Parts: sequence; C-alpha cells; structure tokens
Amino acid sequence: MAKVVAFPIMVLAGLGVVASFLLSAFSLGATNPGIQKIAFRLLFPGLFVVWLPTVLLVNTLTRDFRQQDLWKAALRGCPSWMRTALWVIVGLAFVTFFAPFLWGSRPEKFPAGFLFFPAIFYSVSFCVMYSVLHAGKFDASRRCLNGHGISPLAKFCEECGAPAAPDSGTPTPG
Repeated sequence: MAKVVAFPIMVLAGLGVVASFLLSAFSLGATNPGIQKIAFRLLFPGLFVVWLPTVLLVNTLTRDFRQQDLWKAALRGCPSWMRTALWVIVGLAFVTFFAPFLWGSRPEKFPAGFLFFPAIFYSVSFCVMYSVLHAGKFDASRRCLNGHGISPLAKFCEECGAPAAPDSGTPTPG
C-alpha cells in the first residue's frame, strides 16, 4: 500500500520542487504581486497534500531505528547524490531567506527567498517517497566484507564483526 501512495506523491513533490525554484527565480527580480498570489494559491496548499503522506511514511521507514538515526533511516533508499542535493536545497533556502537582511535591504512584505522555503518540504517529501520505493532493495543488498547480510544502518556485521562493505552510493537489488 505504501508504494502505491509513494509514486504519485513523489511526482507531486517533484513538481513542487520545480515550481518553488521557478517562482523563487521569477520573484527575485520582480515586484509583481501576481507571482506571490500564485505561490500562496498553489505552492503552499500543495505542501499539505504531500506532507501528510510523507510524515506517515517516514514513521514506517524509521519504526525500527533509534531517534538519532531518523534521517539516515528515512533516506536510506536514496542515492548519495540525492541526499546531498536535499541538504544543499535546505542550505539555499536559508541563505536566500536571510541574505536580504544581512545585506541591509528590507523586503516589502516578505523576502523573495521565502518562496524557496516550500522547496525544503517538497524535497524532503520527494526523497522520502523515493526511499519508500527503494529502501527494500537497499536493505537486502547490505553486506559485510565477508558477504553476510547486515541490518540497514549497521557499520559492522552482527554475525562475524567484519566492517560493512562500502556502499556504491546507489541502492542495488539484492
């Protein structure tokens, strides 16, 4: 059931990321209130559509893991480049939001970078849904250097104590 929900939500979240980027880019040089209206009418309500399933499916992905490993567990089905891109988007959102204040300019209603904040939520949703679709393959492919199967976040084999084999960065079928 989770995989049936994950794909359409992932597509919507991907569209939300693209829309966030486009609206942010268009709003940086424009004072057109129409862009802000589009953002509030489409982009922000869309967050609720993708975020509720994301929260519910994060709970299923992280159920058997410690709280401190939440993000590792939730994103374990994502390739390393996708996890890196997620953290870059989070950083960009904060930079674009706070940059006008650091440069001394005062935005009229809210900074243009505010339109980039939905990209964080859409990106997290996209990555979690991708992980839902691929975490099973990743979990099955985890091995130690001696070839024993190990748990998804283990650094050492529970059977022989050997270190975990290095990940290729992309989930592979087991």
